[in-house]
Amino acid sequence: MFGEAVDWKALALVRARAVARLVCEGGTQGYRFVEARRSASGDETLLVNVHVDRPQRFVHPLKATEPMALHFPAQDRAPVILALRDDFPDVPHTNPGHRSDPVSLCIDDRPWQEIKLNWTPSDFLVRIHIWLAKTARDELHGDQRAPEPLFVVPGPVVIVGREVIDAAHAGPTELAVHRPDGELSREVLVATSPSVAFAGQRFGIALIALTAARRDMGPLRFPPRTLGELADELGEIDLRGVLRERILQWVTNSYAAGRRPQRDPEQLGWQLGLLVGFPVAKEGGAEIGILELRVFFSTATMAEIGVALGCLDRGPDGIHGRLLTPSDAGAAASIKLVCGEVHYGLDRDLAALVSGEPATDSRRVALVGAGTVGSHVAANLAREGRFTWDVIDGDYLLPHNVPRHVLPVMEVGRSKAGGFARFLETALGFPDRAAYLVADVLSEDTATKAAVQTALGRADIIMDASASIAVSRFLSSTPDTARRISFFFNSEGTDAVLQIEPRDRSSSLRDLEAQHYAMTAEEPGLVGHLRASQHNIAYSGACRQATNRMSESQAALLSAAISLEIGNALRNEEGEVVVWRTLQGRVDCIRSAAIGWRRLAIADWSVALSESVVEFVAGRRKAALPSETGGVLLGVLDMEARSIHVSVALDAPSDSKGDRTGFERGIAGLRSGIGRTTEASAGQLVYVGEWHSHPTGLAATPSTKDLLQLAELAELLDMNGVPALMAIVNDDGVRVHCASLSDGAAPVSVVLVKEARG
Repeated sequence: MFGEAVDWKALALVRARAVARLVCEGGTQGYRFVEARRSASGDETLLVNVHVDRPQRFVHPLKATEPMALHFPAQDRAPVILALRDDFPDVPHTNPGHRSDPVSLCIDDRPWQEIKLNWTPSDFLVRIHIWLAKTARDELHGDQRAPEPLFVVPGPVVIVGREVIDAAHAGPTELAVHRPDGELSREVLVATSPSVAFAGQRFGIALIALTAARRDMGPLRFPPRTLGELADELGEIDLRGVLRERILQWVTNSYAAGRRPQRDPEQLGWQLGLLVGFPVAKEGGAEIGILELRVFFSTATMAEIGVALGCLDRGPDGIHGRLLTPSDAGAAASIKLVCGEVHYGLDRDLAALVSGEPATDSRRVALVGAGTVGSHVAANLAREGRFTWDVIDGDYLLPHNVPRHVLPVMEVGRSKAGGFARFLETALGFPDRAAYLVADVLSEDTATKAAVQTALGRADIIMDASASIAVSRFLSSTPDTARRISFFFNSEGTDAVLQIEPRDRSSSLRDLEAQHYAMTAEEPGLVGHLRASQHNIAYSGACRQATNRMSESQAALLSAAISLEIGNALRNEEGEVVVWRTLQGRVDCIRSAAIGWRRLAIADWSVALSESVVEFVAGRRKAALPSETGGVLLGVLDMEARSIHVSVALDAPSDSKGDRTGFERGIAGLRSGIGRTTEASAGQLVYVGEWHSHPTGLAATPSTKDLLQLAELAELLDMNGVPALMAIVNDDGVRVHCASLSDGAAPVSVVLVKEARG
């Protein structure tokens, strides 16, 4: 088999001679040289006896010493290790071969092009030793890896949807098999129902699904090549009987009112497809590790197979009829089969599996905004098997959108909502239809408002990707219980922001918006975060039709960060605000857990006071005791909703005066400090009032100086109908007061509002 014997020192192949020298002269333990051989083709082989490091109790019956052939091809190919014992056991991690061939050990699963880069004779011999030792103990594969397949499949790759496989278990299923690309070195076929439109060559298959008995993981083999070999492989299943039953059922059903049909039933013209599931146990046989799917195609038609099985005969008119007395089915054994490798079609289960998700998530999401960030983030999440989508957007796709949008140029001029819904269906192929609504969620049109409310009302999660403060606040105030998420890029296109509500919605998008603005004022790492872009470009020549400069790479990077965080955050109960900043290829992440808010009602105004402000002013009071202290309050003002979110408190200016009996707030640096905060928050944080501490024992009521100071502020703000706030801090906590000038008259009205409970 290996040619004639030669002196090992006369070996011509470098690797063969190096291994022989190591075995014969290097004192290598565990190997005993027998002889060297060279074939007429120039291949060289070392015959050796290898000591097996096996325990007293072993799983696979390897002997203490195994005869091996270390075969080195003359061409640049990997050395082959062959077990020369005729009764060498069937073990995993062997290379495919026929039953008559010696068992070939698979000591390295890397391609030879990689192996040879650092191949050494010592590593080669050590790997053989390890393979034998671990195989004896049944530890070579390990529990963490999926079991090895039973067969190596050189035939076509066949892609089949799960729904087709499920249908085939209930009975023979007609398939249309398509060849999308005839230029591939290996044939790839796509199997669909005949009603599905698909370009390319197609032919019909009668698919029958079978499940074989459990198999233990063993050597990799070539698959059966004929119907007889497959029947032997499926010894526990009467394959011939199954096929006869199906064929005769078609023939019987073709008779109408007992009259013989004028032609064969359509199914007899199909080719046979056998979809076989082989349950393969993990190493040690404790449990099933995989269901190995293989499909076997016949070149013969079902009619020809029926004749070979002895259950059909062809009449003089060419129509096949049933034989009352079946004949010998020996001819069927030689019917040729081609084995194909089966891949599931893309669905939610497969998307979740390859994305590392433990399960699919089909909750309904209302996506408001299908622009750059909305399309990227939703596409990422959908590719992970997540969510059923309702897309809401009133805009249309323009050419300048395409360079950083998931939709192709063919969608230009069409609605973003409709185009993106079609993308989710066609690109991913999930069976549940993505709905869409071409609408502005802020529209006052009665029909549009009703449609928007319907879409939002049936959502489990509402995602705001509109990059609109007005839309975000509108979505925050809708009465549905769905959890809200908002995400957007800053105007420079360098940063991304994610705001996700807690599951119980104890902090709304409005609250998280105010928290985000406070972060811009207090976090050193967010300097310039909301600065207005100076690099806009006009895409149509009009001053208001401008967009920022942002590459697809940047959009994809920041969108990936958002979608990854959404996937993680939705598993938790808590809310958060997350900001990603990019600079010269680096991404910095700044995050803040959703804070609590104290909510007050002042006349027809609602006031929310952040717990971080409460902690800040209480801490400043404690540090100043026994003297009084104070400062100013900044917040987010919404005149339409008549709401104030107090999210930032500033320290007392340096020229302030405070002692045990009073406090007078100064003005040094106050205007510039407020200006910096307002600028950092893109103009959203404004001056809304004062805070003032009282020492121990004093009530939480404003002093005369407080009232005068507050009245002056109220006079300035009342022109816009805005109440002025005064927060008094003492031992009992924080109390908020409001002052306003009634109809511009002189008397000051002071309203004391107790802290909201529950």
